[in-house]
Formats: sequence, C-alpha cells, structure tokens
Amino acid sequence: MSKEQKDAKRGNSSTTDRKIAQEDIRTLAYQLFCEQGCEHGHDVEHWVEAERRIVEKHQNSRKTDG
Repeated sequence: MSKEQKDAKRGNSSTTDRKIAQEDIRTLAYQLFCEQGCEHGHDVEHWVEAERRIVEKHQNSRKTDG
C-alpha cells in the first residue's frame, strides 16, 4: 500500500490536497499553452504562472473560509 493510500485511509487530506493542486496546476499550464498558440519553449513560464494562480486561489479561499 502506498503512502498516499495509507494517508487517505487515515483521513490525511494534505496528500489529497497536494494531488489536487498538482492536477490543477497541470491543467492550467496546459490551458495557458493552448491559449498562447501552442508555441513550444514556454513550458516553465506556463507552469510557474499556473502555480502562482493556484496558490493565490488557495490562499484567497482560506481567507474567506476562516
């Protein structure tokens, strides 16, 4: 059994949250790639921008939740 599976059984949501965030970043980075004409060579820029947006979104949601 993997660490993620053990964490999920124990109700550890931080691993799940990280997986969701990674998937959100991956999806948004690909969306940025497509929006900018599918031009190769900007993968790091797209990834960093996607990370920035997802982190900002997460921080804003925590402010409104708490």
